[in-house]
Amino acid sequence: MTLAVMADNSFKSLENRRGRKERRREQLWEEIRQNQGSGGVIVIPPPPKAGPQMERQKLRVAAYCRVSTQEEEQMGSFDMQVHHFTKRIEGNPQWEMAGIYQDEGLSATTVHKRLGFQKMIEDAKAGKIDLILTKSISRFGRNIVDILDNLRTLSSLEPPVSVEFETEGITHTGDGKNSLLIILLSALAEMESQQKSEAIKAGIRWRMAEGVYKFSVQNTLGYYRDHFGRLVIEPTEARIVRYIYESCLEGATPAEIAEALTEQGIASPMHRNRWLPGTVRSILKNEKYCGDALMQKTYTKDFRTHKSVKNTDLNMYFKENHHAAIIPKANWLKVQEILSLRRDGKKTVRLRWLGEKFVAQQVKNGLLKGYYLLDPQWTQAERQQFLGIIQEILKNGKG
Repeated sequence: MTLAVMADNSFKSLENRRGRKERRREQLWEEIRQNQGSGGVIVIPPPPKAGPQMERQKLRVAAYCRVSTQEEEQMGSFDMQVHHFTKRIEGNPQWEMAGIYQDEGLSATTVHKRLGFQKMIEDAKAGKIDLILTKSISRFGRNIVDILDNLRTLSSLEPPVSVEFETEGITHTGDGKNSLLIILLSALAEMESQQKSEAIKAGIRWRMAEGVYKFSVQNTLGYYRDHFGRLVIEPTEARIVRYIYESCLEGATPAEIAEALTEQGIASPMHRNRWLPGTVRSILKNEKYCGDALMQKTYTKDFRTHKSVKNTDLNMYFKENHHAAIIPKANWLKVQEILSLRRDGKKTVRLRWLGEKFVAQQVKNGLLKGYYLLDPQWTQAERQQFLGIIQEILKNGKG
């Protein structure tokens, strides 16, 4: 077959396709003219949905407010969010207040600890909310899976609950109009959260490497941080620590020491009435009691869960003579040797008791940080002893 014949066949095939398209177009318009000539197509709207939404004149509007830390500037931002949304909802005659749901000082990478957010979703499921206002997608959440799952939950309700993201100027109504944009912005919020987490961890490791990192002593018996962030020995708790080390050096096992502390009614570092052998062992192995500091024993592997795992992958940082010691270094080393050689067995040592029953513990975190737990059953002598301890702390300028 020559090139001329092939070209002619291709031209005829193209003409045939054009002809078929033209005939179909003429047939379509002929059907439309016929339908119009017979009165056209009648459009039947859907019946109005009967329900609470139709009966109410006002939308029940809620707002969700969150900041990630409890620093002073963030607290101001949090208060402004609450004030702004309260004023906005109450100032709209078509709205009625359904609640201001709050999570202050909490991360948004997961919803498990955000009790205010969880309460809002449950109230929405219970039919108490029609519209949710929030400052931005990053306030609503920083985990793309949680954001989209919660938006789908809200849009699947009957009637659906809309979410307005004020900063972005978009509203999620479940009709799919803004879905792609919300997915993209949610991914950006999660990426921002990851970058922020990495920056924070890098800062922490730099402070560890320079020996200026302020590790937490919230559940560390014998130490607390004063208002300047300095690590200070807490006298009454230090007595318990010395008792634990001295008992170990006298031959007592962690199980025996735990039993003795429980019998004496001394609260554990977690303020529980019962001591566990593992708690005693962790105190005996803690290098901070001899004044040293081993940092980054654990680390956060996943920024979404914030779960700490034992560090076997990253550098650790050790600083000798980092702070004031409760236990002499020589005694601490002897205890480590004892723990490495001995296995807990049958009780063979009768332990002495702390002596005076009186022990006062300091609150190390929260609104009552720096205050002491007082026992109403203290005798007059014990109260005087407590006042003496406080006066000694103030005199030395450590409080």
